[in-house]
Amino acid sequence: MAIDVPTGRGPTHGVGAGDLDPSLPGLDPPVSRDAYASWSRRVVASLLDTAIVAAVLFVAVGPAYEVAWIPVITFGVTTEQLVPGGTWWALGTTAALLALQAWTGASPGKRTVGIVVVHATTERPAGLVRTVLRDLAHVLDALLYLGFLRPLWHPQRRTFADSLCDTVVLRRVRPPVPFLGPGTGPGGPTPSRAVTGAATVLSVGSAVFVLGPATVTSGEVWASSCTPATTAGSPLTVDDVHVTGWAMPGTVTRWGVTRPSPLPAGASDEPGLDASFALDVAPGTAVDGPLDAALELRLETWDGSDLGEYRSPFRVERTADGAISGEVVPPTPDGSGLDAVHVPAAALATLPPAWHWAASVDVEGETVAACRGRGPS
Repeated sequence: MAIDVPTGRGPTHGVGAGDLDPSLPGLDPPVSRDAYASWSRRVVASLLDTAIVAAVLFVAVGPAYEVAWIPVITFGVTTEQLVPGGTWWALGTTAALLALQAWTGASPGKRTVGIVVVHATTERPAGLVRTVLRDLAHVLDALLYLGFLRPLWHPQRRTFADSLCDTVVLRRVRPPVPFLGPGTGPGGPTPSRAVTGAATVLSVGSAVFVLGPATVTSGEVWASSCTPATTAGSPLTVDDVHVTGWAMPGTVTRWGVTRPSPLPAGASDEPGLDASFALDVAPGTAVDGPLDAALELRLETWDGSDLGEYRSPFRVERTADGAISGEVVPPTPDGSGLDAVHVPAAALATLPPAWHWAASVDVEGETVAACRGRGPS
């Protein structure tokens, strides 16, 4: 037998109420299935919130990385390099949206489409802890997308995250009972048109901003690669060598807001030429003592005359626990490191037309791998 226990926290439903009961027993009259938020409204709300995060990221740091709260549907620019500060802006914006939902029942996207997330027992906003746990529990919903589709057939239109965290999503502008203060009955507090209007402008405006027209300039970028021939018995293996040159970053402009596009993959923070090497210790190689090696990039004229040589020396040795590690040996050119050699832009500016580059790896004074390619024509 169900027993109603007054708590002073607003409506409650009886002990033993089933998860599949299509009504919300705490309300009088009970909530019908039509009062729960539809699947389509929930999808649109998630897309609008995602657009807000993407818009903030673009304005703050420029094109960063894809933002997706619904699998497969993303906003943003895919890059192979993280934009400095982008992660903190993404986390901060997401935290702000979750906080709004935790204490008001709705993020701007949900407020725009007129839905709220509430605790199934108290009909109040779920609170910060439950809201964060619910967001994390969406990982289960993403498995084969079954959880995200579950509201289509569930009597209370719940995802797996909703059932686990005891929340429901109602089709209304504000929750039946506010998070703070006394309950106001089934009708709930009077909706604020100003707040709803502001949420609509923010979410819809963000969607228009990130989906609207954009002007992209690629900057002066070129790339080349080669596969080195490695000497038999070499203690180091060398995969493809990638050479990327750039003189200035590209830009992306949206609605009058211009931001630099991400740097080319493999490029350092400074303009110039970057040769990246993928190195590893050859299987079965015994590293008994320090192994001195160096990455080398030579610039040449079309007929082989030397234009400059850039080396990044490093040392490979076995650590006390038996692992093998490498470290850069100074002096190393600025922007170079254990797996890359950098040539400053000033040096590239003096190169004649039709120049070539040659990349190699030296171990103990002997070249174990080398390949070459042409510069930009």
